Amino acid sequence: MHTDTTTSRQPIGGAGTYFIRSGYRSRDQVEYFLDETDDTVTWQPDVYPYAAARAKELGRDVVIDIGCGRAGKLASLAHEYPAWSFIGVDFGDNLVWCRDNHPFGEWIEVDLESAERLPVSSSLVRRSIVVCSDVIEHLVNPAPALSLIRGLLVEGSAAAVLSTPARECRSGHDAPGPPRNPSHVREWASDEFQALLKASGFEIHYAGLTRSDDASNGLSTQLLLVGLEGTEGEQR
Repeated sequence: MHTDTTTSRQPIGGAGTYFIRSGYRSRDQVEYFLDETDDTVTWQPDVYPYAAARAKELGRDVVIDIGCGRAGKLASLAHEYPAWSFIGVDFGDNLVWCRDNHPFGEWIEVDLESAERLPVSSSLVRRSIVVCSDVIEHLVNPAPALSLIRGLLVEGSAAAVLSTPARECRSGHDAPGPPRNPSHVREWASDEFQALLKASGFEIHYAGLTRSDDASNGLSTQLLLVGLEGTEGEQR
């Protein structure tokens, strides 16, 4: 793995490039990401345990998983916390698979590039924490998904846990793109992604690196805890 932890000589971009540096090339379109699990490797193994720990600290017992895929890690949380409620949000074959194979949870079909609101009762939202784990990089336009997450926070969700690749740790700050992974539209360096979140109305309570997988154990995935702009949050 190529690792570049130095600061780029180029400034971060603006809203038109989702704050990615000048010269970066995103994909115009990607194929549907079918979440077919490889049992030998767990990707982002620490994100959902982190979210569960924050939920317990904040007194929440509902997890809303935005872009849940086949919800394997959500299933692990359901096994560990059987009294909690779980809501998985996705579309297409991944969501069909969840409905057919998971005996727990509520499965909501939503296009994350166009939806404005989730059909979830306010009483559940006020008991929730939101997770969006390695989803943003798959979206041609991430703005609707970020707006959807912010809307849940406005409705009373305690916080949102986000993860996405850290480009500076994988190919360098100034890598021209597109990403090596053909299902990724773009990948942000950490300072770029934090700028995007702040511009989208989020307050960042924690930002760091976490393991990309449990095979290499390399710290090349961004992990963030966010709330609404101007709110107090857990610094962890």
